[in-house]
Amino acid sequence: MKILVVGGSGFVGRALTARLLEAAHEVEIWDRAPQAEAPGLRCQAVDLLGNDALPEPEGDPWDAAIHLAAYSVPGMAWNQDLIFANLRMTARVFDHLAATAPGCKAIFASSAFVYVRGSRPIKETDPLDSSHPYALSKHLGEIWARSRQTSLNVFIVRPFNLIGPGMAAGLLVPDLLERIRSGENPLMMQGRDDIRDFLDWRDAVEAYLHLLELDAPSGSVWNLCSGRPTRVSALVRALLQAHGLERTIQFADPAVETMVGDSSCLLEATGWSPRFSLDETAKAIISLR
Repeated sequence: MKILVVGGSGFVGRALTARLLEAAHEVEIWDRAPQAEAPGLRCQAVDLLGNDALPEPEGDPWDAAIHLAAYSVPGMAWNQDLIFANLRMTARVFDHLAATAPGCKAIFASSAFVYVRGSRPIKETDPLDSSHPYALSKHLGEIWARSRQTSLNVFIVRPFNLIGPGMAAGLLVPDLLERIRSGENPLMMQGRDDIRDFLDWRDAVEAYLHLLELDAPSGSVWNLCSGRPTRVSALVRALLQAHGLERTIQFADPAVETMVGDSSCLLEATGWSPRFSLDETAKAIISLR
């Protein structure tokens, strides 16, 4: 397949690009600072927030596109400009795909942040809550992507907590690793010992490959998650163990929020399931940092 990865130099984008090339796909990436050329890879420096025309496909149109580019750190100082920046990036990509590659599979990476929190595993049909500005930016992106679902084969993917090496600063894992390496003891966690759904980045990449091959209605929504409820403290201990360290862990807020996904739709449709345990992921993060 001829595949466009928008945001191909990001955390997930790098791993996805490498895996697509390994699977013998013809890959093009767009990014503000694209990675070096590799056999079978076409790199384009593209500013989705600029006014320059977006690149046309070279030769035949793209068979599929995966839109990963976004401001994606929920804890950053969100404002109106960032919300509309995420929407503008999505709108430009999906409008361009509809004009230059009609009928192609267009996958939009949304976020599980769009869901209402609850004590049970979250399904794709569960209610949404866009009160957080990051969630609002992703929800608006979903709406725009779906507005093109008659001219494109649109899939909406809602990742839960994807973790791996090379994550952006401001997210839990890289910030925690920095504090572990500083020697902080006890580890004073500013948030809560929430119950979350952590998924290895390699499992996420395999899920995207399965979705590229899947025949399903345009506008379909897919949770990308492990389905495993895991305390934040369990992730902290796994990272400490991977370093060969022991530390005391203290949380500032005793309250607990649960946000775990139901992955049954993706499993039943594609046969995909997570392969890596939390301990395996933690060891890989340390070894590949």
